[in-house]
Amino acid sequence: MKVWKYFAALPFMMTGLWAASPAVDELVLPEKLYPQLDAMLKRAVQQSPRMIGRALDLEVAEGARIESRSNILPSVGGSYRFNKARDERADIDETLDVDKSYYDFSLSQPIFHWGERKNLVRMGAIQKKIADGNYREGYRLLAQEIRGQYLMLIVRKSYVEKVRISDKFNQDSLAQAEERLRQKVASDAEMFGVRINAERSTIEREKQEFEFENAKRALGRLTGGEITDQDIATEIPVIADSSGAFNNVLAGFLSQKDPVNPQAEELRDRIVMEDLSYRNQKTRLLPKFNFLIGLNQDEQSYTTNNAAKFRVNSTYAGVSVNWTIFDGFAASGGKRSALARRRSNENQYRILTEQLAADAQTQVKMLNFSARNMSIADRMLISAVGSYEARQAEFARGVISESNVTQDRLSYYDARINAINTRIDYLLKTGDFLGLVAEDPVLANAPINK
Repeated sequence: MKVWKYFAALPFMMTGLWAASPAVDELVLPEKLYPQLDAMLKRAVQQSPRMIGRALDLEVAEGARIESRSNILPSVGGSYRFNKARDERADIDETLDVDKSYYDFSLSQPIFHWGERKNLVRMGAIQKKIADGNYREGYRLLAQEIRGQYLMLIVRKSYVEKVRISDKFNQDSLAQAEERLRQKVASDAEMFGVRINAERSTIEREKQEFEFENAKRALGRLTGGEITDQDIATEIPVIADSSGAFNNVLAGFLSQKDPVNPQAEELRDRIVMEDLSYRNQKTRLLPKFNFLIGLNQDEQSYTTNNAAKFRVNSTYAGVSVNWTIFDGFAASGGKRSALARRRSNENQYRILTEQLAADAQTQVKMLNFSARNMSIADRMLISAVGSYEARQAEFARGVISESNVTQDRLSYYDARINAINTRIDYLLKTGDFLGLVAEDPVLANAPINK
């Protein structure tokens, strides 16, 4: 696959992006609902231990890019030596103490290497581009993980509230049963089950509170900051179904000649790199030309008496030719390897593009299923709220006891938690889909622009 093809495809790629962007704005993501989560996502770029490690990978890639660029820049070097010598002069039968200095400073500039040096520079730049893409994709995956952990904290917070109500109900029931036991109205056998229920509810409450605190600390480590109870929302609002927007984004993605996806982009870059490597292997046995300029100081004899030496200062300029005529078939093996790697990447790219199209369509279908489940859970929550409110009204009229109201309140919490879970599933599937089509708005937080 030639490089010019990627540039030829660029307008089509950009057209797909422009068509999809308005539809993406219609989609709901967790950070749009919770400003505190948005702050965590932005903080994670700089403070998350995971992103700090990826930033170091960027430094390594930038260093490698600078190193590869040196292939087209001049190299300057030299040597200097100073000696105190004792020369025994046979021509004059005398021993002399003399100072000797030698130096050689030169500048070498590649002038014609059949494109090999420029190819090495391009390969270094592509490696840096791949590292940048890995950084962005790493941050997107981290952001998706942060979203999931934050949303699960909302569920945990609701569940902790529920088990506290349940524990209070069981403790009140135990206190009433103990009072009946003291009044000889209840037996010890009846008390056994009540006491066990009360103990279990206390254990469950303490366990859920402990796991909630652990989950907050885990999210804090992930984002590089402390998470408090005030940072965790208590509810996920009703989310409207955005099937039309998803279909528009999907249509834009499928219309692209070369899909805009992190994995696909990396494979395209690697195909170009292997093509450049193949070209370099083809020029391995050709002569390479460099321009030289330098200064030199040495000793030289101009007579038949080799002992009579004189200092010579030389300034020179010229062209050097380096030519490897036979390298033990290394160039031939290198060409075969580079060609095989390029074809392997092209095959992987073909398989990936087909898989991406199928995955994108599957994810939109799963989003539709999730939206339908969410609609059912919302209706069940409305029903639970109505039942709970009716029980409260009956309790106010003195028709039922408080325990009946508590039971309906716990049922309401079950329906609420179920509705929250279906909304979380929908939100996370939205993030996964936008990540697949490279349209996740969270990437705006990353400091690297494509």
